[in-house]
Amino acid sequence: MEQENVKEIIGRCIFVALGSFNPAILHPEWLSRHKILPEEEIVGLFAEPLKKEIPELGAVIELGQNLLVSPTQTTLHLKSFILNVTREKFEIHCEKRDRFPLMIDSIKKIFLLLSETPIKAYGLNFDEHIKFDKTLSEIAANFFTETDNIKKVFGDDFLVGHKIITKVGEATLTFNFEPSPVMDDGVFFKFNFHYDNDAPDTKFIVDKISVNLERAITFTENLLTSFCGNMIERKGKIR
Repeated sequence: MEQENVKEIIGRCIFVALGSFNPAILHPEWLSRHKILPEEEIVGLFAEPLKKEIPELGAVIELGQNLLVSPTQTTLHLKSFILNVTREKFEIHCEKRDRFPLMIDSIKKIFLLLSETPIKAYGLNFDEHIKFDKTLSEIAANFFTETDNIKKVFGDDFLVGHKIITKVGEATLTFNFEPSPVMDDGVFFKFNFHYDNDAPDTKFIVDKISVNLERAITFTENLLTSFCGNMIERKGKIR
């Protein structure tokens, strides 16, 4: 798993919308026809499956295209992100900060076309494994006070997980913090900015998602910088 030395703390984003969806609509041909994405994002999905013969087994393996389209689930491995849609959930996983604008533009185009899709809520999620110049104990102390009573139970040398739920503008933020399981001396943070929808359409996504993503990133990076110090490195792609 690669590690990255970058200026931006937030490097990946997961968009999740909850509602009622028709996964079969989101076929690469539909995305192409409505110009949802640049053609280079989609073109690989139209290629014929590659076939690999294994003579010693008398078998032929088909290395399929990076897509699944069905009435119950659609999964597209696009060049810049992964789109996964079921009847109840619409998800996009984007692992590249410079692809966030394309992700947001695609979401807006899709839900502008599918404007009557019933959506209950959506979330902007940031999951990061990061090493800072402050120690885990120092960071934990900033988010969680190590009282004498706790130390009596666990001793002086322990690490804690922590969750905070609060309002940030129109969003309900759930913030999780714990030691990273994939990075030595690193910290795992999960931020979920949750936006409820009271209307029977997708307007609340199309109109505000660009501003909400910018505000969520700014809030998250400012918070981590204030409480954790300077970032030394972050884990690259983890999926």
